[in-house]
Amino acid sequence: FRRVLFRSMEIEECKQISILDVASRLGISFKQVSSSVYEHPEHDSFRIFSTTNTFKWFSRDIQGDVIDFVRLVKGISFKEALAFLSEEPFQKEAVQEKRERLFYYPLKRVEDSNCSLARYYLTKCRGISEEIIEKMIQEGLMAQASWKTNETVEPVIVFKSFDHRHKLQAASLQGIYKNHSLPRERLKTILKGSHGHVGISFDIGKPNRLVFCESFIDLMSYYELHKQSLSDVRLVSMEGLKRSVVAYQTLRLIAEENQKLEFLDTVTPSKLLPLFNTIRDTTTYFDNHPVLLILAVDCDDAGKAFSDKLSQSGLPVLLDLPNNESRKEKIDWNDILSEKKSDLQFMLETVKETFGNPPVRQTSQCLEL
Repeated sequence: FRRVLFRSMEIEECKQISILDVASRLGISFKQVSSSVYEHPEHDSFRIFSTTNTFKWFSRDIQGDVIDFVRLVKGISFKEALAFLSEEPFQKEAVQEKRERLFYYPLKRVEDSNCSLARYYLTKCRGISEEIIEKMIQEGLMAQASWKTNETVEPVIVFKSFDHRHKLQAASLQGIYKNHSLPRERLKTILKGSHGHVGISFDIGKPNRLVFCESFIDLMSYYELHKQSLSDVRLVSMEGLKRSVVAYQTLRLIAEENQKLEFLDTVTPSKLLPLFNTIRDTTTYFDNHPVLLILAVDCDDAGKAFSDKLSQSGLPVLLDLPNNESRKEKIDWNDILSEKKSDLQFMLETVKETFGNPPVRQTSQCLEL
């Protein structure tokens, strides 16, 4: 872990090197087209942005920092690019780090401790068991509150995101009542100022692997379907498909294993993916933890594209997609849970219609048995 820290510091030093100075040393004279934008002499969609010390080649969808720039231009590996930047006396560029604002949660005073409507919606409409709902409420990951949209006040379910210090960093809202004026029928939004890189996590035992779902309802559904086989795992809702959540939760697990949470305190959101990539490129951590990352995302084009992108980046990703026997365009873990409970209900009703109500044994008969 110390080696990773030292390496990350070395990389951060290299990233301060002026990308324009590096381009000049490599024989490429970028033309200034505005106060902070520079254009490649032969490719007008290849641009350098001096304020962020980054580049983007728009026509090829390639972008990155000064290390990525050297790798692209010279056609060399990550380690070779670091060596090149470390050996030469380049100019440094002062890059302003975007300051993260503290997340403010405005719904605490309008929360309903009973959660009766949330319980009803999740059990009756989503098929999630009362036991799991109660567990999530007790963990503080879920609440019911009132939300005002224009002139309408409605009850909503709040899903809460806590970081490695158990500080509230984000919240997602799920409507309970149908609203036909909305594209999704029910309200679905993320509170303003939420830090989306954390995700919503739930631990089972002492986690040594990570399972990523797209939503918290999918997370609860996955848990209910697999709870007999789940142990020592952290379930994570990405609230979408976010590499930053995968990076943060991986770094968090590494920091916890090494009892170095104070290191994670210093990692800003913009440094999550570079540090994640550093561990991949310069250590054997992922080789030694081949079952660390499990994607339990939706079975659709977006979910598959996300998993393909992670796999192609050199990460040992395992897939656990919902079974799509009916060949639907999209199916998620809540669909699977709902179908399973619907089938079970149908079977019970069929048995009841066929055989009638089962006879009730007398207490004396039970005692004799």
